Amino acid sequence: MEGDLRSFRVALVASELVNPEAGGVDALAVIEQEGWGAMQLPAADYPDEVAAPLLDQVAEQTEEFVRHGYTLALVGSREGLEQALERYGLAVPPAIEPDAADQLRAFLAEVAAG
Repeated sequence: MEGDLRSFRVALVASELVNPEAGGVDALAVIEQEGWGAMQLPAADYPDEVAAPLLDQVAEQTEEFVRHGYTLALVGSREGLEQALERYGLAVPPAIEPDAADQLRAFLAEVAAG
């Protein structure tokens, strides 16, 4: 597995942590600094009829990552993600609701270490 700049690591990231409020954890910046790729989850305020097909796409892409040996993590949460992953035979990856950038860094390092 050579050539992937993300080192075969992808974080599923809650929308609210990709575009944080002032003073919030900028998960995307931390993920990038740690050499992970990111896939943004649908925003929490999306209605179910909009979010469901998007979550299905996330689950389908996640299944592809799993088949190719990627390490996965969940940063934040999104209602409906667990059910979408289950339809593809997947469990929710290791997860964190980070309160600080350093906490997220430590979590990603732990997940990457296996």
